Amino acid sequence: MTRVKSCLAIGFIAAYLGALSFGAVAHALKVGLCGNTLSYFVVWDMFCGWTAWDARTHLIAEGVSGQFYDVRAPWGEFHPFGHVARIHYDHTNHLLPRHIRNVLRHTAHEPIDRIFAIEEVWPKQYNLPPALYDQHFGRVNDKMSYYHLRVVCRNDGTPMQIYPDWHASQKLKAVYDNPRLRRQSANATSLFSTLYNPNAARAGSTLNTSNGSGLSTN
Repeated sequence: MTRVKSCLAIGFIAAYLGALSFGAVAHALKVGLCGNTLSYFVVWDMFCGWTAWDARTHLIAEGVSGQFYDVRAPWGEFHPFGHVARIHYDHTNHLLPRHIRNVLRHTAHEPIDRIFAIEEVWPKQYNLPPALYDQHFGRVNDKMSYYHLRVVCRNDGTPMQIYPDWHASQKLKAVYDNPRLRRQSANATSLFSTLYNPNAARAGSTLNTSNGSGLSTN
């Protein structure tokens, strides 16, 4: 009996370490990270996506008459964890077309021309209760949200126009507001090339170069 327990313990440890090793290698090689639900438990950066901002997704439909409608499931929202609806967990809008088709198929409305997906973001500090917020910050909870257009879809949920999320948009604006970065971005080539030829660079060739330096950086 002792030998059986020892074998089971050794087998469990080996399987556990093997799963962790497989997860670390798969994450390093970017293989199978989203293959199934079990991969979530063995990836290396399990909580790397946490931010200081909270976000919600709002769907606005525009009818052929020009009237706008709030697209909501008639059977109510599904809350898998806490008070946040499932639609708000899909920050990449990967399942948005399926959600739009499902809601429009089960609701009565005029013909829909297009649907807008609006992203609402705000700092998570505003989620504190009013009394706790006033005690910590010494002022009234003056929450202010930022609204950002993410996707414009057809009436069947097919995306027509896709825009970066709020975080990516702020990064792009920061680059655009920097004259040096804007100038480098305009002068850089559209590929990353390591085919550096010193003789061609000295001769003034602009092939595979950026600003005549002989190496593309974009």
